[in-house]
Amino acid sequence: MTLRSELTSVINGFIRKFERFKRFKMDENSLFHGLSFLCAASSIIAILFITVFVGMEGLKTFFEVSLDNLLSVRWAPYYGSYGIIPLIVGSLTVVAGALLISVPLGISSAVFITQFIPKNVHDIVKAIIEILAAIPSVVYGFIGLIFISPYLISLLNVPTGKIALNGMIILSLMVIPTITSISSEIMSSVPKDYIEASLALGATKWQTIRGVILPTSMPGMIASIILAFGRAIGETVAVLIVCGSVAKIPVGNIFLNPVYPLTAAIAMYMGEAVVGSTFYHVLYTLGLFLFIITFAATTLADFIIAKYTKALRRIVI
Repeated sequence: MTLRSELTSVINGFIRKFERFKRFKMDENSLFHGLSFLCAASSIIAILFITVFVGMEGLKTFFEVSLDNLLSVRWAPYYGSYGIIPLIVGSLTVVAGALLISVPLGISSAVFITQFIPKNVHDIVKAIIEILAAIPSVVYGFIGLIFISPYLISLLNVPTGKIALNGMIILSLMVIPTITSISSEIMSSVPKDYIEASLALGATKWQTIRGVILPTSMPGMIASIILAFGRAIGETVAVLIVCGSVAKIPVGNIFLNPVYPLTAAIAMYMGEAVVGSTFYHVLYTLGLFLFIITFAATTLADFIIAKYTKALRRIVI
């Protein structure tokens, strides 16, 4: 065998190995592509099944309960009264109060994290804030029951600390990490040219924050508030523990009265309702109502963030 034939044989061997390796890489890519598609499809299918199941069970209520009964102010399910208005008022009251507390604190925290603390401390502080989101809701409920409730009784001279204000405080602690995390990311993405131009024109740090950073970050901050709203209105265990579970529209000072949020009612009664009964279907109607609100809030927040990100990229480019 000549030297030329030996070289040709070696080169052909390398070519064959390369082709086998290339086919393996193509098969590997196809495998990962298929697995990724399967995971995404399974998530969508699960959401569809949940939507169909909750919808089918919840819509049966409208064939079994009159609209006047459903929209009344009396919630006494064991006596055939399924008025959901007190439950809706209770949920909206607690969530609105929580947002009144958490939005200023969350936005202020985001401004502090992105504009005032050193870069080497930034990640540490942000990680600590995000840890709050990982604390189980039952722990927040116990904090409200054991620590906050006695202070409210002594400070406000109320007969019980399980009132709407307690729920507002606890929910605000639970959603502050959401607002802070998203808002700080949006503020960090504000083009540096904007900030430098403002400072070059003689604006102070605070004037730059108020006139440049906050207006530019406004869509992202609104999205974070909407996501916080969806997180708060879907909370169950904490509000069940601290809100008092009284299904009446509060009279007088709404903050100092016990309330009964929708989620608390579902958690309280679902284990007792007979499967297939009218009461069972009413509870699913409450769940369907919450599902629609949460889905709408999340979708709206995603739309705002996507639109803001696209607009910001056009400006930067």
